[in-house]
Amino acid sequence: MNTRRLGVGVALATAALALSTTSAVAADPASPTAAFAGHLVAGPGATTVKIRYSCSATASPVNHLFVAVKQGAAINDTDHTTSADADTFYSTNWKSDKGPNRLRCDGVQHRQTIVLKPQPGFQAKVRRLHSGPALGQICVYDNVTQFSPDGEPLDGGFAPSYTMQTVHAGKHKHHH
Repeated sequence: MNTRRLGVGVALATAALALSTTSAVAADPASPTAAFAGHLVAGPGATTVKIRYSCSATASPVNHLFVAVKQGAAINDTDHTTSADADTFYSTNWKSDKGPNRLRCDGVQHRQTIVLKPQPGFQAKVRRLHSGPALGQICVYDNVTQFSPDGEPLDGGFAPSYTMQTVHAGKHKHHH
């Protein structure tokens, strides 16, 4: 396992968790994975994107998925990834970890179509995603045992994927 990707705090929290538990806990669960796996389609009302991921529930059944698509002239996948850089921001936060946006953490790889809608509370300069480049962000968290006051996972596995993707916008037939 690549422990370089895990923060020191996560490694310490994992060690503390293993020490505080009398039952056998897998001290080193497999790291989760995350990647884009298909067309990013912006339709009227919602945007869909296919992702490929794996995650486990060896230490805790609690997991979290965050997927976002951000567009704007300043957006890139290295140093301009925040909402401040975006003109348009769609995410899973409209229906976090429910329905189509719920992870299946069983240690095997899944392909899943995720549904994004405008980020709640974001003051968009441009209302809808348009055809062209966009930053795609996927964050898969698994085996979470504690959260910060604002709801961010403090431990567990973490798989980030920040890549530039192409948005396909327009009138598409959606199959449910």
